[in-house]
Amino acid sequence: MTHARSAGPALPSPKAIAVVGASDIAGGNYYGARILANLVEGGTSARVFPVNPRLVGTQLYDRPVFGSLGALPEVPDLVFIVTPAKFVLDTLEEAATLGVASCVVVSAEAGNDEERRAFRDRIAQLAKSSGMRIIGPNSMGLMNGQLSLNGSFASGTASGKVPAGTMACLSQSGATLSAMLQWFGESSVGFSWLISTGDESATRTEDLLQAMADDPDVQSIMLFLEGVADGIAFRKAALNARLAGKPVILLQVGKSAKGREAVASHTGRVAGTREVFTGVARETGIIETESFVEFFGTAKALSQHPHRRDGLGRGRRAAMLTVSGGAASLGADQIYAIGWELPEFSPVGLEALEAATGQHGLRNPADIGGVWRDPEKISRAMSALAQEADIDTLFISLGAGGVFGEAVGQAIVAAAADITQDVFVAWVGMSDSVSRILDQGGIPAFADLPLAVRAAEACAQFSMDQERVQEATDLSAALSRPLGDIAMNRSDATGLWTVTETLEELRQAGLPCADFAVVAGLDAEQVAAQAAEIGFPIVLKLSSSDLNHKSDDGGVAVGLRDAAAVADAVAKFTDIANRKRLRNVSVLIQRMERGAEILVGIKRDASFGPVLVVGLGGTLAELHGEVAATALPTTPAVLNALLERNDRLKLILAGYRGQPAADRDSLVSFLTKFSEWALNQGPRLQEVDLNPVMISGGRISIVDARAIWN
Repeated sequence: MTHARSAGPALPSPKAIAVVGASDIAGGNYYGARILANLVEGGTSARVFPVNPRLVGTQLYDRPVFGSLGALPEVPDLVFIVTPAKFVLDTLEEAATLGVASCVVVSAEAGNDEERRAFRDRIAQLAKSSGMRIIGPNSMGLMNGQLSLNGSFASGTASGKVPAGTMACLSQSGATLSAMLQWFGESSVGFSWLISTGDESATRTEDLLQAMADDPDVQSIMLFLEGVADGIAFRKAALNARLAGKPVILLQVGKSAKGREAVASHTGRVAGTREVFTGVARETGIIETESFVEFFGTAKALSQHPHRRDGLGRGRRAAMLTVSGGAASLGADQIYAIGWELPEFSPVGLEALEAATGQHGLRNPADIGGVWRDPEKISRAMSALAQEADIDTLFISLGAGGVFGEAVGQAIVAAAADITQDVFVAWVGMSDSVSRILDQGGIPAFADLPLAVRAAEACAQFSMDQERVQEATDLSAALSRPLGDIAMNRSDATGLWTVTETLEELRQAGLPCADFAVVAGLDAEQVAAQAAEIGFPIVLKLSSSDLNHKSDDGGVAVGLRDAAAVADAVAKFTDIANRKRLRNVSVLIQRMERGAEILVGIKRDASFGPVLVVGLGGTLAELHGEVAATALPTTPAVLNALLERNDRLKLILAGYRGQPAADRDSLVSFLTKFSEWALNQGPRLQEVDLNPVMISGGRISIVDARAIWN
């Protein structure tokens, strides 16, 4: 299906708006009535025209109702379509003829699958041919707090008002926008664009993300995603947001193991939607969250404090003030779990903290007990810790508070204004009044410590990503670079390639394969002759397109040192081939390689195309499970970071149990060349499995491989 691509800035400020399908809330079209009411009550300065041929001659909200777009006294900039589905295409065609700039189709598709697909295709064609931006169908609408524009049927706002601010939100779930408006309520956070993308027949999330990255009125971006249509465009837009200094906070659903559809290779089994999205998020600087509460809270924290005061850098070193030993232990668990440090206080800092609180024997986290109820003492304690040079972030973990709460909240706000460290508050049982005090003072406050810790990590991650501008620039350039001359849709490659076919292809491409030879059939004398030529000890592998997992079926013989051992192995292979009725049987003879075993693979993702996967290799690759993934194309810097993600892999590459440490530059060079080869094969390549790849110092050898072609 052809999609229209958006161009230029985000949706401009409309001067005239039409609601086609506008109605009275009592007994009419509920959605048309709600959108009209929200537009009028929200206070938009645009002229609003109700359109409904059934209500011509009446008024809605003191505005005359028109029978069609063509009957309006002027051409609207923005049209909301809230009619039955059968009228949507005619209305869009009329809007395109009149020169309308943007339409939001709130109506959903109707009919069977074929009819719905034809409906979406026609919308895409209209958008492309006319240049009109079309959002939807099945969109809840769009809003902009800065423009007092509420073109939605959301009920999460007071009297249709959308609080003004610099946060944008793009959501593939309309209900999420309504819930978010209600959650933020009367907090200090306000919004620029909030857009329900609907079914994205013409305008996609990645188009709108690019528009938000370009919009000077947007300073941070929230994304609620179910999927991405164009992975390259999405990565480019996210990188552009990063380069523009705008944090992007993501809540992505549909990442469960159900996304692991491939079954023919280790790569397909260990790399699913979750690993792919995590890789994309890491390389582009997107901040992932795992729940609505974390999504909203993290976005609010980044909106309040995208940067540390005075332009200071952020690290992952924290101090904590808390009210009990249990809370101190919980705090330490949470902070260490995300890889942060809790440095010991310096003698001078400890003396100042003890003087401020009247407590002795304090450590980090500092349990100051009931002293926290004294506003002056908690303020002085914060000031004392602020003098510690190796502390970037201060967590304050409190509970309840009763009549003391408001005064303590005010003291925290006042003290935080005079220090350079980030301050995050976790307050179990926090009252609404205390929450308002902290919010108005710009202090990120949470009802539970883990949420505060994860928000602090998000702020640190964003700041550190901002320091690596060249990394983002290089990756953005790689995404814009055309593929090499040999990129092709290979007609000669189909189905499952055996290890012999795959290794031969990789060897011809100049990739480092363990020295090997292939003997067609099961002739023991020919196999022994080839083995002698390669040099003992050798490995034999039974190869057939009917044999998925050679090791499991006994089709691998390792460490063979003479012709007699080769003959025994070939006899076993013959028995396996007969028993399983294997076709096109051959024997692969390989030189024995030693070193660390890793898995390197390619998986074609429906959204992002070819994805490189790296993890622990060998026969237990699936049991090890944890892998790191990055979408292609990529850069050496991203590949270096990829190798840091998996703690077990890092241990192996560092030289586990006496093995030589892997030469990191050689490994990155190999991954780069392999990735380029995969990209150049075109879209027919579905999966590649190199397992294992043996690494010993700077020596890298592909030992086993298979490929799957569409």
